[in-house]
Order: sequence, then structure tokens, then C-alpha cells
Amino acid sequence: MLRICKYKSFKCVWGLSALLLTLVHGNSQQFQERKPCQPGFYCPLGSFTPVPCPKGTYGPTAGAVSIDSCLKCPPHHYCPRPGLSAYLPCGPAAQQPLSGQDSCVCPGEGQSFQSSDGRCHCTIGYQPSKNGDVCEHKLYDVCRDGKTRTQHGDCLDGYQWLLHCQQQVCQSAEDYRGYDGELGLCVCREPPGRAACGGLCRTRPATELRLQCQSDGEMELVWSSDSQVSGISGSTLETVFIQWDSRGTLQCDSHLDSSHPVYVVQTTGFLGLLGGLPEELRRMFPVTKQSSAGLTQQNKSDSDPLWELNEVENMSEGSGAMISSSRRGDKGDTATVTGVVNPTVCLHLGEVILFTVNTRHYPQYDLDNLYNTNRDFDWGAFRQLKEELTLSWTPPSFFSVVFSQPGVYVFSLSSNQHKHLYVRVMPAGGQCYEPAAFYPTIPRQLTRVGISRRRNLLLRPDWLVTGGLLFGAVVILCLCVILLILFREYGWPEKEPIRARYRLLQLAYHMDDYSSKVVCADTLEEFWDYEHQVDLEAFSSNTFYSLLLKQSLSVTTRLGQLTTEVCIKSV
Repeated sequence: MLRICKYKSFKCVWGLSALLLTLVHGNSQQFQERKPCQPGFYCPLGSFTPVPCPKGTYGPTAGAVSIDSCLKCPPHHYCPRPGLSAYLPCGPAAQQPLSGQDSCVCPGEGQSFQSSDGRCHCTIGYQPSKNGDVCEHKLYDVCRDGKTRTQHGDCLDGYQWLLHCQQQVCQSAEDYRGYDGELGLCVCREPPGRAACGGLCRTRPATELRLQCQSDGEMELVWSSDSQVSGISGSTLETVFIQWDSRGTLQCDSHLDSSHPVYVVQTTGFLGLLGGLPEELRRMFPVTKQSSAGLTQQNKSDSDPLWELNEVENMSEGSGAMISSSRRGDKGDTATVTGVVNPTVCLHLGEVILFTVNTRHYPQYDLDNLYNTNRDFDWGAFRQLKEELTLSWTPPSFFSVVFSQPGVYVFSLSSNQHKHLYVRVMPAGGQCYEPAAFYPTIPRQLTRVGISRRRNLLLRPDWLVTGGLLFGAVVILCLCVILLILFREYGWPEKEPIRARYRLLQLAYHMDDYSSKVVCADTLEEFWDYEHQVDLEAFSSNTFYSLLLKQSLSVTTRLGQLTTEVCIKSV
């Protein structure tokens, strides 16, 4: 710069001075506009960006300079998100005996603590009891006789599937093409424009919304359409996001200089936009000039291969329906939006879905759907949305959801519970197989993004089968008893015990005669002399055989003597 100005006139020096003054003025203005740290944040020395207090802590004072000013949440309270200036109570049912926690614990089984409103709700697979104070397992019927289960757990046969899909799911009865029993999903014919559009409709759209977090901690919603870029921030952005973020507030946290895609869904039929912006959102952005030829060419390229509809409100559910709706603005320009009706959405962590809502059409979390996988999903923002749309004098027009946890989430439309939006959030490092976020809801697409029906269901006891099994067991038991009686009567005579010969012989002897006895002098009664009995405890086989030997010898000797005496007498 100095070398170039060496050969220039006073204008160059003046220009360089003006540039320096502009830089100095800009820096001084940046220092003047630097705001002091609000409660819930701390500003380290030498840093221009406030840092929020982490989860589990809160910052009660303003102007803090270190993390030491962030205090732990006391017991029976919780701090669910960064940047809190005060702790929150656990509520009437939940408990938290520890300090410095970002959530509370529900006492009952099957309950999940909702940090958005501090309440305990029944999680996936459970339902409130009749009294409503506890959660109990949800029971499902056993599907028999060829019936298959829907995504809500009902068992339908072929005719019931036909009525369900034709009357409630498909756009018309002629669009019904069958059902998928493994997924519990109706299969409907795609409109003719969808086949003509092909994969070109799922490429990255020319119109794109992104939520950017700037280096100064401010949020900005940027809309880029072809070569035109415009953005909104401040109070205008607050009407779209901050009041209706699912976490309660929309902050950059520690992710500065980052941006997240924002996908728009119109709730007049769950229309996932692939191109264009709805009129109520377009009016918030600054007016950008564009050549009429370029606009005409863009509208032509967007609408030619698609199915044209006159009114978005007249759409009904049709799996994979691709529509294009043209609407003339106040200044005579035509705004065209294209999208997929009741789509399947594939998102990454941190990406945002922006719903356009009104008092009649708004999204609801379908808790009973068997596609849901995240048991800890906090859907309190959807309950709050319903209350605000019902009770508020100035109901909101937008509702945003930031998906920060992987899993599958199913949402239904308030005006028609059979219209669904299936959201698949990929885990960290995961990738959707196509650039666009919205896909037609057909079995092939659901399988590709990893959506399936939950299998581990608790089935209701089948009393008919149980009674049949018990009756059969009783019949079999009775037959066994009858057969046993018959065999004992005719085929199984009672066997008598075998009597050994030595046992019969011993009956001829009186063993009492061989026992030692003592005769009392005063009476002729006999009694046992227990002192002269054989001591069985000291019994020895050697002693026994020696005694037998002595007795046999004595007997032999005596017999010999008797034999001699007989011989003498006979002589």
C-alpha cells in the first residue's frame, strides 16, 4: 500500500488515512459495544466472547471473569443447560439427592424425567395406570390367524389393512398398493410427477437455510437462493427460534463460527420443502432483487417435473408424494415451493427442523409409535406448543426442534393423526445416503435409513391358549391314571416278597433260649440280665470266631465223650 502511494497524489494519502481511521473507529466501536457478562456467563480476561456456565452449574452474578463464579446446583434442583442464571426445582415427583446435576430422577419404574418442565412422564413401552400416578407396561395383543402388526401395535388382517390404508393413509383409494407387514406401513402409489422427477428432486436444493453462530456469539438465520444471500438476526430471529427452541433457548454455547442446516416443514399436510420458502417465512427476510428471466427460469425448473397443486391445504397423506405449489405474493411475484408429503427425514446431530404452525395444524410427538427408539427424548416443547396455540392470544407461527441425540422420532399432525413425519437422526460420524433430507415414506427408504418396528413387545396373556393347554394337561393326567389302574388290574399282578429258606428255618428256633438269663431266688419269673449280655459296641469278629471255635471244640469233645459212653454201654 505504501509503495503504491509513493507515486500517487494527495488522494492516495487521504484514502490510506481514511482506511486507518475506519479501522481504528471500528475497533473502538467494537470495544464500546462490548456488553458486560450477563448472569449465567463469565468473560475471561482478554476475551470478547462470553462463555456460558456448563450444565449442572449456574451463574447468579453479572460481570463474572472466571468459571469459579459458576456454582453447583444444590440438591433437589437441576441445571439442564448451559448459561443458566438460576437453578430449577425438580418438581413434586422427581428427586435429586446430589448437587451439581443437570437432571433429576423419577421414583417410579418406566418414567422419564422431562427437563423442559420438570415432570415425570411414561417412557416408550409404558402407559399411565388407571389411577394415573404410576406407569405400567403396555400390553399388546398376540397377532394370530395371519394378522400383522401396525406401527402402533394393532393387529390387522388383509381386509382391515385395505380399509385402513384406503380410507386413512393413502391420498385416495385408487392409490393403495398394499402394505408391508414387517414395517407395519401402508404402501401407496406415488403421484406421476414423482416418477418423472426421479433422483434429481433429492439433490441439494438451490434454496437453503442455515442457522449460523457468529464469532461474537450472535445467531443469524441465513437464506441463500442461487446467488442471493440474506439473513435475519436479533429480535426478528427471536420470533422464529428462541422462544420455540426445544431446549428452551437457542445459544451458541461453545460452538462459535459454526452453522447448522435448517429444514422447513409445512404442517398443512407435513410437507418437507425441497425448494423455496413459505410466504410467512419469506416476508421476514430483506427484499433481494433478482432478474425476472432468472426467476422465471428457476420457477420453470422447479415446477416442470413435479405435480402441481393449487392449494397446499388440500393435500392428504400419500407415501412419497412430491408436490409443487405456486403462490402469488403481494407484489405480484410468484413463490414456488416443492417438497415431499409426509416424508422420512434423515438428519445429523445439531440439525434443525423448522415447522410452520397455526392453531389447527401443528406437530405432536407420537409416543405410542413403535418406530421410536429414544426413551429419554424430552418432548415437553411439543406440549408447551399445544398450550400456547390453544391459550395464547398471539399464537406463534413457527416452531423449531434441534435434534441433539441420535435415534428415530415420529411426529403426527394435530389435525390428522394418520399423517406422520419420520425423523432419523444419524449418530456421530454417520452419513445419510443422499444429500437431501426429505425422502418419500416407502418401505425401501425406511429400511435404508435404518427405521424398523420395535420387536421386544410385552404381549397380553392369551387366555384362550392358556385354558386350552390347562385343559389338555388335565385330560392327559386323567388318561394316565386310568391306564395305571387298568395295568394294575389286568397286566401288572402284585409281586409277593421272596422268602429265603434260612428265614423259614430260623422260625423253628427260639432265639430267646440262647440268651443268658438270671433266675431270681425269690420268684420263678425270668428277667434279662443286661450286664451279662453281649456288648455290641465292643463287638469284634476275631473274638466272635474265637468263641465259636471254643464252643465247637467243647461240643466236639462232649460228643466224643458221649460216643465213648454209648459204645461202652453197648458192649
